Amino acid sequence: MGLDRERTTRFLKTNITLKRLTRIITRTYNLNLSSNLLLMLKFHICCKKKIAIYSIIIMIVIFITWYHIFSIFSTVKAETIGLTDTYNLPKTSTSKLISIQSKEVNFTQDSNNSYSPLILYNANIIDGNANLRSNITIITNGDKIIEIIDKDKHNKCDFYKKYPNSALIDLSGKYVISGLIDMHAHVAGVMKDSFNQTRSNDMLHGLLTFGVTTIRNPGGPTEQSVELKNSVARERIIGPQIFTAGTLINSDIISIPFVEKKVNSVIEVSKEIDNQAKAGVDFIKLYVGLSPDLVKKAIDKAHSLGLKLIGHLYYTSWTDAANYKIDFLTHGVPVSPYLLSAQKKDIFVKYGDEPFNHLLWLELVDVNGKEINEMIDALVRNNVFVDPTLSVYESITNDNPIKGQYTWQKVLALTKKMHDSGVKLLAGTDIPNFDLVPGKSLHHELELLAAAGIPASNIIQMATKNGAEALGILNSTGTIEEGKQADLLILSSNPVYNISNTQDIEMVINNGKIVDRNGLRLK
Repeated sequence: MGLDRERTTRFLKTNITLKRLTRIITRTYNLNLSSNLLLMLKFHICCKKKIAIYSIIIMIVIFITWYHIFSIFSTVKAETIGLTDTYNLPKTSTSKLISIQSKEVNFTQDSNNSYSPLILYNANIIDGNANLRSNITIITNGDKIIEIIDKDKHNKCDFYKKYPNSALIDLSGKYVISGLIDMHAHVAGVMKDSFNQTRSNDMLHGLLTFGVTTIRNPGGPTEQSVELKNSVARERIIGPQIFTAGTLINSDIISIPFVEKKVNSVIEVSKEIDNQAKAGVDFIKLYVGLSPDLVKKAIDKAHSLGLKLIGHLYYTSWTDAANYKIDFLTHGVPVSPYLLSAQKKDIFVKYGDEPFNHLLWLELVDVNGKEINEMIDALVRNNVFVDPTLSVYESITNDNPIKGQYTWQKVLALTKKMHDSGVKLLAGTDIPNFDLVPGKSLHHELELLAAAGIPASNIIQMATKNGAEALGILNSTGTIEEGKQADLLILSSNPVYNISNTQDIEMVINNGKIVDRNGLRLK
């Protein structure tokens, strides 16, 4: 009778101890002890004190061992990978990464395919808002960034449990920026009768290989340009996201070798804009031969349809176009007699009155003169975006060693002045003109912007955030933030330290997919 009472008392006392012990283990390992295990512990404790102590120790050891074994098997689906250079290493290395996301390595797979989450940890990210953050974890699922976790808040075990099918990629010592945006990429060709599907595909592949995940095509054959955009959107062709203009709207005053629709009246301008809008363009491109009255009418008409306008102008000055509320002006040397002083204007009209006489105009222009100051003021006041396409002028000035050095310095000075004055600059190349290489040329464009004296952090914003803002998609891309598209460029060195480091590409992630850079280059 006394023995039973003693055992009962011991049982009741140990119940409290066991419950506390259970809570500790449960909190530590996020698991519940089974009722059978609990009963076994109670039984041993009630039987004999020494046995109880040893039993508790043995059971705890067994439990912890069992837990770790279980963890290994429960997380076997989550694979940790050291970062692989998907451009320089053999294709098998790339395929290993890609196969984790999809059972079939197929870049034309339909849009319903689900991708395994990517967990990019220990990363240094340059988020597009001029912030450099270290030891960050980026988690993507599908085509979106779903989590960004600070260094003090992550644990690999938590990743395994929450995303058991994920690919863990260690980005120690690496830098992540948002995918680049080329705002001047004629991927459907712009010369008359120049559209070639194979060449367009190659340009798109080249862009993506170099981390360009979004582009603006500022002019090309309307039907083919829109179809190319739609083919990429439907994943029939692999490439960066495309926003496109159609055929250039020009007058018959100036002859050009590019695809164009010639208009000579307000009615004709309005009709052509209606036609292009119905075809599905995102922008209207106005060209050099249009007079100010036609430019103003085109702007008003396009805006009434919800379309923005790009201008490569000559008879209409940038100052007038900005005051008419044009959205974009392209090429950073705004050749126009109306941006020269009266004396210099007469010289230009006499010796080189045409829109492609860049060197003469550069010789004559006063970068600090009244006309340029008024132009810059109008650009800032009316929030007009400009893509300088410095690579174009580098090529032009290099072809003339006598005048080239002097005029090139003026190009850089004008670009720096626009930037310092608050003009929103964009990164664009003008591929495939001047034999510019798709993708690679954008990285060189960034180097030229640096040569103009613009800080690297600002240049990165031009090639990411500014481009997204200009396209009206800043809510979905352009910066590294939760909820945005998983368009990421992973670099082996810091581009803020040296903008040339954007070329040290380790990996490209487009729309949540790791890009097979070797495979694209081989196509």
